[in-house]
Amino acid sequence: MQTDRDALLAGILADPDADLPRLVFADWLEETGHPANCARAEYIRLAIELGEEKLESGWPVQRHDPRLGVLKSMFRDEWDDFDTEIVGSGECGRLRGFVHAISCRAEYLARVLREAPRHPVRTLVFSGAFWAPDMYGDDDGSVPLSLPPALHSLWCRSGRRLIQIEALMTHSPQTRLLNLMLDACDTTDDDVIRLVQVVRSSPTLRDLERLHLMNDHLTDHAAHTLAAADWPPTLRSLNIDGNRITNAGREVLFRRFGFEELRPRLALS
Repeated sequence: MQTDRDALLAGILADPDADLPRLVFADWLEETGHPANCARAEYIRLAIELGEEKLESGWPVQRHDPRLGVLKSMFRDEWDDFDTEIVGSGECGRLRGFVHAISCRAEYLARVLREAPRHPVRTLVFSGAFWAPDMYGDDDGSVPLSLPPALHSLWCRSGRRLIQIEALMTHSPQTRLLNLMLDACDTTDDDVIRLVQVVRSSPTLRDLERLHLMNDHLTDHAAHTLAAADWPPTLRSLNIDGNRITNAGREVLFRRFGFEELRPRLALS
């Protein structure tokens, strides 16, 4: 049976960029009269009032205020969204009162993905050791893992990742990724062929805006595959730096997309 709390949190997940559902939730918390809930309500209101700022990377972060830390200490024991056991040595970024970004090593990803759908998580970054196939599901493998419904940006660093990402997207039709970043993930030309097939078939990538395939083994064959594919009209950035794609391959991509970052580069003397 859905409680008032569940319904209010569902409203936040349904419109993660809106402040009103968060403020309504804060009002409900305060009405309970519980000290931890009142501190949580004040934390949400203050975080919304402070707003966000952008890092050089373009990602938003919460504007700092020492009062946020004081309030969090008052409700942490009952409202700590992601504790150390879940993210390990990773980090959680909070924005406007809720978890907004998560960074973790691959061995903690299954735990994070089980918890993240209950939060308006927009950015997920994972890296490190190989993510074993038995981590696709719950402990007994019967419940497939999926991406958080509010997720916009997925960053993967190191390790062979594309097969794993494809499996996640298969079970995440409600998620709309705007940014997919693969950095040193052992991506090959054959992987790019499969990626193009995923883009064609998966609603998860229907609104893709930025695709980064960096620091891997891609050649001009991958460049031709990317250029010949039918990409969403929303795509506005394609980064293939750090691969074995020559200026000839870059020229093919530049003519196809017109993105400045794809322009052939002058050879160094």
